[in-house]
Amino acid sequence: MTAAIIRAKHRQAAELMRERGIDTWLIQFARETGLRPDPLGYLVGGSVTWPSAFLLNSDGRTAAIVATGDAGTFEQIGIWDVRAYLAGPREELLSLLVEWDPRTIGVTWSDSDETADGITHGMYRLLLQLLEGTLFADRLVAAGELAGDVRGIKLPEEVEAITRTVRLTEEIIERIEARLELGMTEKELQREVHGWIHEKGWKFSWDDDVNPMVNFGKPPFVGHAGPTDRDLRPGDVVHLDIGLIVDGFASDLQRTWYWRRPGEIEAPADVRRTFDAVRAALDAGVAAIRPGVRGFEVDAASRGSVEEWDFEEPKFAFGHGCGRVAHDGAGVLGPQWERYGSRPLFTIREGNVFAVEMDLEVPEDGGMIGLEEEVVVGPEGARYLSQPQRELKLLG
Repeated sequence: MTAAIIRAKHRQAAELMRERGIDTWLIQFARETGLRPDPLGYLVGGSVTWPSAFLLNSDGRTAAIVATGDAGTFEQIGIWDVRAYLAGPREELLSLLVEWDPRTIGVTWSDSDETADGITHGMYRLLLQLLEGTLFADRLVAAGELAGDVRGIKLPEEVEAITRTVRLTEEIIERIEARLELGMTEKELQREVHGWIHEKGWKFSWDDDVNPMVNFGKPPFVGHAGPTDRDLRPGDVVHLDIGLIVDGFASDLQRTWYWRRPGEIEAPADVRRTFDAVRAALDAGVAAIRPGVRGFEVDAASRGSVEEWDFEEPKFAFGHGCGRVAHDGAGVLGPQWERYGSRPLFTIREGNVFAVEMDLEVPEDGGMIGLEEEVVVGPEGARYLSQPQRELKLLG
């Protein structure tokens, strides 16, 4: 992320801090971030070796309390008031807090959102030691929801960058479609795609061994599983789930094709009906996305459509934030299940970007049909960043 975008995110964060009553936000308190990357590192701009504190005040002031060996990195970035220490950070940290005198100090932790769960238990204990005996020890508050907002509400330049990655991913999908041929295996297709992506210097937005996820016919596993030696045959439903990271911003898309048997003009009726049900559930969910609506309410709209088509209840959320990684901040468009924690309770805001998806199995072992798109939330509702698949693509 460029220094200009980091500054813009800091301005956005300061406004959200005032909204939430957080005077000072301890964005990152960490060490050895090259070994253990911090999820809030995108707001910092560099890695640290020794215990370091990066703070933002609600009036826009910043401070980086870093060891002398790390100071040069952040002086070059030019967005931090660098306060270097030699033996330990306590004196500089307390001096800063006395100067700013915040009533509340936000510390980035969350029990539900991994992209907002920044401080480790060990570093939190160290923070308490540094503040022990001072009035600031009683001013710490959780800033996980603030971090989720900052990550989830995208600036226009972030939306533009995500859109570019989506477009490039769609070009890769077109290349995959042209490459599909009878007899090739799921693993062979994935290996070819890996070659294309690595040649371009891009990254995958989740683990390489399950990206892209490729299914020819009925998949042996539903969900995050790698490709198999299954070869492509006439009558197969072809399902693809792929996500890329280009210049620091991610995509997450799904597409489905059907390979016709000899003499077939179109896909079988059960395949077409399943595709129509997937599309209807996607449409119902997207139509429910508006500022002020809660995540579980959007999921309920999509889930209700699946029920109307008499398919089994989906075993996953309808949507998730997408931005710097495939599963990014901004909560979950999902049911109120324990596995999602409090994330389905969040309120949708303008600027949120979501990957919205629906996957249903064709009855009688007919394969998996899945669609996934990227949308951004505007004042009136959701707008597609991807080119949505509206018809089942036919091959063969």
